[in-house]
Amino acid sequence: MLQAPPRQRPTPERCFGWSARAWARPWRAFLREYWRLHGAAVLPRALELGAGAQSSLAPLLLPLARAVECSAYDAGALPAVRARNDALLPPAEAARITYTRQDLRQLAGQWDLIVLKSVLGGVHRVPGSTLADVHASLAQLMQHLTPGGWLVSLDNGASAIAPLFGHLGARRNGWRLLARGDLPPAQFYAGFGVLSSFSAATRLGALGRGVDHALYAADRLLSPLARRHAVHLHAWRGGAG
Repeated sequence: MLQAPPRQRPTPERCFGWSARAWARPWRAFLREYWRLHGAAVLPRALELGAGAQSSLAPLLLPLARAVECSAYDAGALPAVRARNDALLPPAEAARITYTRQDLRQLAGQWDLIVLKSVLGGVHRVPGSTLADVHASLAQLMQHLTPGGWLVSLDNGASAIAPLFGHLGARRNGWRLLARGDLPPAQFYAGFGVLSSFSAATRLGALGRGVDHALYAADRLLSPLARRHAVHLHAWRGGAG
């Protein structure tokens, strides 16, 4: 009987969910910088904040840390998150991830790496919050880093065309779009995309995925020319260690 080939660690595109290739480009840029600074060193502990059934970065943290904690604000979402990640990973790798409920505003613990994807804009929606609230959350998160640790936030950006889609999906619900200058200066920054401000696949299924692929191809040409990107990655380091 033929045996199924062993599962390998997933690519970023399999972890990011909608518009995955656009989100994966800043992440890969951060990884290049991280490996340049740290080589093959493996951190003790990493935390993903805000995982969901459609997107979880915990599998991507396994090469960076010995133990990975994958958390969601809604504990009811954790079984679906775990099932998603388990389907992507070999059993021994999946066993290195623990699943917990965590609230960005009430964290308990210390980590060497904390990663958030599309979290700040959902927690600090408009008009009920301000940029000062966003900055306060980031300052609080920094208190949970070990010396020299990394806080990495990937966020939906206020690209030049974002106002055209203000009536769609999360934008309609007050999701905060962040420009590069809205967040504190970071040790590392990467941005990508102009047209990848929304995902057609969430509305049009297979046809929408084709639209997303076309938008991504166009964004590869437009991104070097753009000053305002659809996806941002900021990475801050904790105190010297």
